[in-house]
Amino acid sequence: MKPVLYFLIIISIIIPSLVFGDGVTAIRVYFDTPDIRQACYDLNLRPLTEDIGIYGDFIASDKDIDFLESIQARYEILPEHLLPVITEIAIDSIYHTYEETVFELFAYASYYPTIARVESIGVSQQEQRTIYAFKISDNVQVDEDEPVVYFDGTHHACEVMGLEICMALIDTLLENYGLDSNITYLVDSTEIWIVPLVNPDGHSAVIDSISLFWRKNGRDLNGNDTLYEYECNDWWTCYTEGVDLNRNYDWYWEYGGSPNPWSYYYRGESPGSEAENQGLTSLLERIKPLLSLSYHSYGEVIYCPWLLMGNYAPDHAALYNIAQELASSIMRENGHETYGVSFAQGRSGMASNWQYGHLGSFCYLPETVKYPDFIIPPDRYFNVIRENLNGCFYLLERAHGTQLTGIVSSPETGQPVQAEIRILEVYSDILDPRISNNTYGRYRWLLLPGTYTLQVLSEDFIDVTFSDINVRDNGITVFDVDLYTYVVGDVNGDRELNGNDVTFLIIYFKGFGSPPEPLLAGDANGNCRLTGSDVSYLVAYFKGGPPPIYGDCW
Repeated sequence: MKPVLYFLIIISIIIPSLVFGDGVTAIRVYFDTPDIRQACYDLNLRPLTEDIGIYGDFIASDKDIDFLESIQARYEILPEHLLPVITEIAIDSIYHTYEETVFELFAYASYYPTIARVESIGVSQQEQRTIYAFKISDNVQVDEDEPVVYFDGTHHACEVMGLEICMALIDTLLENYGLDSNITYLVDSTEIWIVPLVNPDGHSAVIDSISLFWRKNGRDLNGNDTLYEYECNDWWTCYTEGVDLNRNYDWYWEYGGSPNPWSYYYRGESPGSEAENQGLTSLLERIKPLLSLSYHSYGEVIYCPWLLMGNYAPDHAALYNIAQELASSIMRENGHETYGVSFAQGRSGMASNWQYGHLGSFCYLPETVKYPDFIIPPDRYFNVIRENLNGCFYLLERAHGTQLTGIVSSPETGQPVQAEIRILEVYSDILDPRISNNTYGRYRWLLLPGTYTLQVLSEDFIDVTFSDINVRDNGITVFDVDLYTYVVGDVNGDRELNGNDVTFLIIYFKGFGSPPEPLLAGDANGNCRLTGSDVSYLVAYFKGGPPPIYGDCW
């Protein structure tokens, strides 16, 4: 087993091997319009950073810059030192192979059976390697009524530190459970899910030194039975076979990535086409994380959902606040600055956008490791892991911080209700509906302190709206919701409270009319009986008295 926090530092060889040629400049182009972004890729500018924010950093020739000026693209020249010196690093034994990862996951589950378990969530697209999810929680075999926090690593094969951070998190939680009071509390009160290795085929190509810059999965695009073919092999932007798994999610898929199969951003033939993505989305739809981190490299920045067609996310205030707190908990490798925060491009098939847009999960994308490295030597490896574990624990603690939560249930049946939850101050129909848990009826919504309006909708029950709910700072505000199949006092069933309901009750009590349906709809005073006093109560209500109330009749 590899308890990565405690490995001795092993010397690694770093060999400078390649620099970009003369006559080029590092530039930052601002994507003020979709056409400008597209122009950068039509020019085949060589990216320095991921195209997931509001700008892109590229290597450009003088001719490229002339063209950008001709289309009035806004850009700036970056410092010359940002032209990367590519380094080729021997793969140190400190990095996990696929086989070591699998062995350790099962060993952990065997050694800590009460708080850890491992399960298969599918296989890789090309070489059918099993992809594993790892759960940590007390009562680990049970899906409890607890917030879910999710972590994954290595969507992109060469971005190996995601796997290493995830394995370090597993080790830290398990080794310190029962010894560290904070870790014990977090494990006891949280459902923690970790998928350390999303892309086992591509990662194996890196670890086996087929290509230290392999990015995509292992799909054999041309069907010639020769795997991991590439046109060049000196940077992550080289054209290769495979699919970019972080452009394959079904969220504005057609607007992100590239339709070119050999592009480093190739999004696949269709959204969710890749087996790796199918395994992850199936798991995530089942566990529905409240918060999640999907690790990438490089850049030392936290990407946050989102900028979508020029607009911030509906939950922008809380999303950005958490991103800032998360970033400030992680020190950069220079030792005197913390991670930055930027916004992901919302129209792309990325994991973080899919999780937020489809599930309502607050999903962040940390770009670990300083520019322009992916694989780093042991003297930096441990520091990057230690700092990012600070971010992991911030997120785990934030799952128990400021939020509105409660149980939606039906007093008539005594059962939890699966209903749509809206908080009107941050609601938008560009997001898929947020639904209360079908097992417990639980809803959770991360917010900043303030006053909110809660609306609960269900096809089988009367919709309800509650105003002026005060969400307090640094704590959980609980607001349970009872849903009924009727409106109390609405005895004639027209979904309105008016004088007709008084008339209906009087006729009923005189023996000339039918009873309310259900009978308790006429129990206006909430004493669980239908008598003449309910007529008096309704009359008083229409004259300014208190409204009808649901009695505790079940």
